[in-house]
Amino acid sequence: MFTLPQPKEVETIDGCPAVPLTDVLADFEDVMRAIYDPFHFDTLSPEAGLSAVITFISGILRVSTKYNMHVLRSKCISIIAHKFPSTLAGCDRVLSAQSVYEPSDIVRVIPLARETNVPEVLPWAYYLCTHIPTTKLINDSVLSWRDKALCLAGKEKLWEAQKTITHTVLFEFTRSPTCTIGCTSRLPTMGWRDTETLRASPHPLEEYTGMAALKFCAKCQAQMETQHRTGREKVWEMLPEIFQLGTWLDIRRDQSC
Repeated sequence: MFTLPQPKEVETIDGCPAVPLTDVLADFEDVMRAIYDPFHFDTLSPEAGLSAVITFISGILRVSTKYNMHVLRSKCISIIAHKFPSTLAGCDRVLSAQSVYEPSDIVRVIPLARETNVPEVLPWAYYLCTHIPTTKLINDSVLSWRDKALCLAGKEKLWEAQKTITHTVLFEFTRSPTCTIGCTSRLPTMGWRDTETLRASPHPLEEYTGMAALKFCAKCQAQMETQHRTGREKVWEMLPEIFQLGTWLDIRRDQSC
């Protein structure tokens, strides 16, 4: 390889051939900092918001993906995955922490994940996008029309899942076979305004904490809690398919390629 003839006219820097790169200069500068400064990632505060996280890792992730810099790529993925979980336990963590996701930041993640082949973050990113008001989502200049369509169609599927899988107690209650006090007469009443609020921003993965307040018997409450828990697990497994991403197994296999 070293005996191959070199071009007669080639740009050099300090006598060394210069190789032109098509990468964004700022992205490459970020990579150089990450390579030569062993504490570069420590400069990102653990409390940093999503906007700061995306800005910090985007350039490094793009370049490290392009040039197969596996260590840097893995580090960037671990940082963004902390905000966009790929497990139900991770989902519960961000929900309990009441993490703040601004719409303008969420929509930046989707094209970045597609460009750099990080599909693990997409299901939660799409899920969050379904909470963006429809008009604002349609007028967004970052998302593609395909992504907008996936979000809008996904919103309807999430609403159906909330009604029939995770939060059925709010819409249709089935009494426990061992109930002896007629709990069906204590069903909560949902006004049309409450229903419309839920439909406009479905959240089937949210833990329902109002079971005790419904004052059902212990048998019925236990049945409802089990149904709610297993329902959330089921919807989480369905999440990639809701947004036409295959299964979680497909996603992990694709990302490892």
